[in-house]
Amino acid sequence: MREILAAIAFFFTLWVMYKLLFGNKDELIECIKFWFTPDIVSMFRGNYWEDHWAEFKLFIWLGSAAAVAYGVYHL
Repeated sequence: MREILAAIAFFFTLWVMYKLLFGNKDELIECIKFWFTPDIVSMFRGNYWEDHWAEFKLFIWLGSAAAVAYGVYHL
């Protein structure tokens, strides 16, 4: 039962944080592209800080959902 509640909390948190951080799927896809682009390439393209911000948003998005699921599981 704990696993089911943790999964529900995980996906609900993913959905809420998606709406807060990204707004639409195009911005999420752009963040994922930045994630796979090396930082040195982003620096030469002039997108260094946009790259870091995009990676930070992905970290917050996935990390918050994982933290909530962990908390629900061990509650």
